[in-house]
Amino acid sequence: MSEPRTHDDLVELIVPLVEPLIERQEKVEQGLAAQETVLVELTNQLERLTSIGPEQEVSPWNLYAANPKQISELLTKINQWLPWMNATYGTGQSTNMIPACWFLHPNVVAHLVGLYTSWTSANYGSENPNSDLVYWNLRYLPDVLDIVNAPADKGGMAGCRREHRAPERTDPVPEALTDEFTQWLERGYLLPDDDEAVAQLDVSQ
Repeated sequence: MSEPRTHDDLVELIVPLVEPLIERQEKVEQGLAAQETVLVELTNQLERLTSIGPEQEVSPWNLYAANPKQISELLTKINQWLPWMNATYGTGQSTNMIPACWFLHPNVVAHLVGLYTSWTSANYGSENPNSDLVYWNLRYLPDVLDIVNAPADKGGMAGCRREHRAPERTDPVPEALTDEFTQWLERGYLLPDDDEAVAQLDVSQ
């Protein structure tokens, strides 16, 4: 007859059985925590989407649709920010500086609005560091500087390092062909479902 097992013997038998269960439980808890994080994020995104009405408000950096006061305030902020930008990034390299007559170049204005608003997005509103500012420095800034340093006939300010040179528009701005566009839209994308109506439309062309 076998001797009764001691407490230590029982522990040695049970531990190998219990340890895998504990590890599995920990993995389950980690998985549930990850799922909870995902659900919270999805819930937040859903709330943001449902809070947006059918007509979204125009962003203040929208040069096409924002009201003049918003645009004026934004351009004033850019004009106040540019000396710092030029002093920081233009040291030893004048092509890294934006000439003072930037506001007289519509193409440059449009790109500087994007440059400034992306800079503010990378530098404000977050308490935790991220890669936004690195991306701004390595990608956004060089791309905009390339545009600024382009010749005048390409919308740049290459000739404005010493004095302002007015940009010239060699071709007139094309007007929208509204009637032609409407006909193209109807024929190509808004065809009626009725086969007879489609046939009549084809005959009339």
